Amino acid sequence: MSRWRWRGSVALLAVALAFFIYPLLPNDDVVNSDWPAFATGARLIVSDPGHLYDLSTQQRVQKQVTGGRILVTAGIEGILPFLAPAWVALLAVPFDLLGSNLGGRAWVLAGLICLALGLYLATRPRPPTAILPAFASVPTALMMLNAQLDGFVALGIGAAIAIWPRRYLAGLALGLTLVKPQLVLPLGVAVVVAREWKVLAGWATAGLVLLLPTLALNPGWIGQWLGQTRATVAPISREVDIPHFGALLPSSTVAVAVLALATIAAVVYLAWRSRGAEMRPPLAILIAGGVLASPHALPADLVLVAVGLAIWGEARWFDWLALSAFALFCALAPAPLPAVAGLILVGGLLARISLSRSTAPALASPR
Repeated sequence: MSRWRWRGSVALLAVALAFFIYPLLPNDDVVNSDWPAFATGARLIVSDPGHLYDLSTQQRVQKQVTGGRILVTAGIEGILPFLAPAWVALLAVPFDLLGSNLGGRAWVLAGLICLALGLYLATRPRPPTAILPAFASVPTALMMLNAQLDGFVALGIGAAIAIWPRRYLAGLALGLTLVKPQLVLPLGVAVVVAREWKVLAGWATAGLVLLLPTLALNPGWIGQWLGQTRATVAPISREVDIPHFGALLPSSTVAVAVLALATIAAVVYLAWRSRGAEMRPPLAILIAGGVLASPHALPADLVLVAVGLAIWGEARWFDWLALSAFALFCALAPAPLPAVAGLILVGGLLARISLSRSTAPALASPR
């Protein structure tokens, strides 16, 4: 390893360690992240699951979570609403039992650990240092500061890659991606197009395991959830996806759906065109393209673009620099500039992956 590469690895390792240290520091930032929304869902799924997506009930419970403090970046009706699938509320319950402050910090650390482990599993047999450019990046910082769920999605993807020859188990691992299902729509379509029925069966089994307990608690939550999630696709949101442009048009719901379907089809086609002796380039396109095709993707979700680049294995320093620079811009710029930046960044990276000839180590072949 050259001196400059060694110094770069040390610097990236220092940044990665800083990410793990930050949630342990005595600060109040965890309250101004998205953690209060998840903690609100955790309390309601236990105490009042019938009103899990009722915003007035959420407002009352969220005041308990924040100790009466008003959040700096309030969302719908002055709160950060819980709008994730109901099983995310169940996932947050053990963290909330630790208390609002400690539970939020543990939630952030769990997401970072899952991201690191997912990257490690996705990049084997390369050395562990291969994960550093993806982990020590601005998207990871945004994920951490917002206490978001992308680390769990990354772990599901990484685990599926690691055990890919066991197709059904790989599908079970992909169940973790269902905490943010809108980010893996191209991957789901590709599984169907490729007729990977064992993977699909495992993924569906994981979905049922998540779905049935939540339906038992609140049989009507799916309709309530779908009704409320439309509020997240708004012209003022810092979205980094193509469907966001539909929110700026009349009949925005139809426009968002059409743009999402068109982008999914384009990403899957690009991945199909990139297939070859090994599957890392098309898989990287499907993962990174999932952010671009999502009906709702924020700057923190660009961490999955980092996962896609890590899976590809041929990203250069300028790819990582562009990812961090664009992510920072998207986090600060007003809408719709983040969507424009997302199109330029992710679209450019997808084209670069598609046009390159991969030399990264191949995934294990089916047994």
